[in-house]
Amino acid sequence: MTLGSALALRATATDNVCCAHGRDEAVPLHHVNFHTLDSKPIFENDVYHEAIRRLIRDVLRTRKVLCLAWEVMPTHVHMIVEDFVDMPLPIVIKTVKGVTAHDFLAIFPELRGDLLGGHLWTKGYYAVGIVTYKQFLATLDYARTNRSNASLPPPAPLKPH
Repeated sequence: MTLGSALALRATATDNVCCAHGRDEAVPLHHVNFHTLDSKPIFENDVYHEAIRRLIRDVLRTRKVLCLAWEVMPTHVHMIVEDFVDMPLPIVIKTVKGVTAHDFLAIFPELRGDLLGGHLWTKGYYAVGIVTYKQFLATLDYARTNRSNASLPPPAPLKPH
């Protein structure tokens, strides 16, 4: 999904009225980040970095998570995601973290010993609600430029599968 189509989908979704609480509500947008266990720089390794990027891309597609942008850093992941009444943010993040951890450790079982037997991610996550367009643009810029601001090379493009 391109950013343009995701924004169009978001505009359509927010034009609808949410009746769960008897008042109009916009679909919440969040800047989320979650860290590797003990903030270990696992994704400095190019092979691990490419693998986790593929896994994140795949879980977002297969689970149909509306994610406008995401980036993998050596010790954490940034995402701009939407949640819904029937798909709240904790479930979205639990799904992304759970599926990626399971699949990553299935590909690289040798890392289990360094990750307390198989905990790729630290418990929990950080989330900030995005409530204005200006805040969205600033967050989008932050996520997109985070690697270059940290003097990291841009990731290699993922090939379609």
